[in-house]
Formats: sequence, C-alpha cells, structure tokens
Amino acid sequence: MRKSLKIVAVAAVLFVALGAAAFVYACSQNGANANTHEQQVGVQGIQTFLQSHNITLPDNATIPWGYNMRKPKVGANGPYLTEEFLQNATISNVTGTVVLEVKRMLVLDTSSGQVRILLPKDWIVGNETMNRVTLFNGTFTSQGQSITITVLESNVFANANFSINEMIGYEAINATGTHAYAVLPFNIQPAS
Repeated sequence: MRKSLKIVAVAAVLFVALGAAAFVYACSQNGANANTHEQQVGVQGIQTFLQSHNITLPDNATIPWGYNMRKPKVGANGPYLTEEFLQNATISNVTGTVVLEVKRMLVLDTSSGQVRILLPKDWIVGNETMNRVTLFNGTFTSQGQSITITVLESNVFANANFSINEMIGYEAINATGTHAYAVLPFNIQPAS
C-alpha cells in the first residue's frame, strides 16, 4: 500500500510541476502575442477597440471594407497597399520641415501641424540608391530642413469629429531642388 501511495504522490507532484511549466509557457506566449498586437497600427485595431467597448459610430462614419483584412505587402521594399487604399487615393504634395524619420515614417512639421508619411525602403537620387534612413538623416535632407514630398493619400476614416488619412511618399524634393524617387515595383503616372 505504501509503495502505491508513493507512486501516486510522485505522479501527482510531476503532474502539478508539468502543469505549472505549461502554464508559465502559455502566459509568456500570450504576453509576446500581446506585445505584437499592441504594435500593430491600423483601422482594424480601431474597429476592435470600438467593438470591445460597445461604441457605435454614427451612420455617416465609414471604415472601408479593405482595411478589415490584413494588408498585403507590395514586394519586400514597398509600403502596405490595399485595393481600397488605391481606389480612393489621390496625389498630393506635402511641404514641411523634417522632424525625423522613424519606423518607416517621415514626420514633417507643416503649416497645419505634424503629418506622418509612410516611406518605401529604397530611394534613387541621381544614379545612386540609398535607404530611407540615410536619405532623410543627412544625405538628401536632415532634421530642420524644408522638403516637399509627393504622396498617394487616401482617407481611411471620417466622421463629424475627425478624419484619418494615410499617406505614402514616392517622390521627394529637398531645399536645393534635388529629386529623390522611391524604388517601387510599379509606376505612378498622374492622369493628364
């Protein structure tokens, strides 16, 4: 009887230890997934937040259907583009002073406040190729200098109180008039 009691006790201790190890592992995986989820930016996150807090938007507030899906990447070099983004995009020029380049975005101070512009990874200046970090941190232009960026701009969300738009830069002109062109797997040709 004592031998079977010892075996049951050892099995119970091993079972509890294995369960505790599995619990700790699962919690660490959930924490890693939570950090990844917190870093995701987009309308899908806004929709999830609104739904989880039982917030309903007025009838005139729209979130395009294309933003509910995971955004496909255009090549390894390009920014995220969706069919919905492209169907609603317009070409604009944004002029401002460089604040900084961070996390694939160029932050500019404009007359209407700060704007963030998504940037492709590689750019061409003359006959030289450089990445966005080098381009906007000293080689082509740097912090505090004036620049004009030609962007594809799409309104993602709008209601009576605010709107959200997304801009992807594809051409830049610095203070000396030098042009830089984004390396993209497609051509952007404005309608005449």
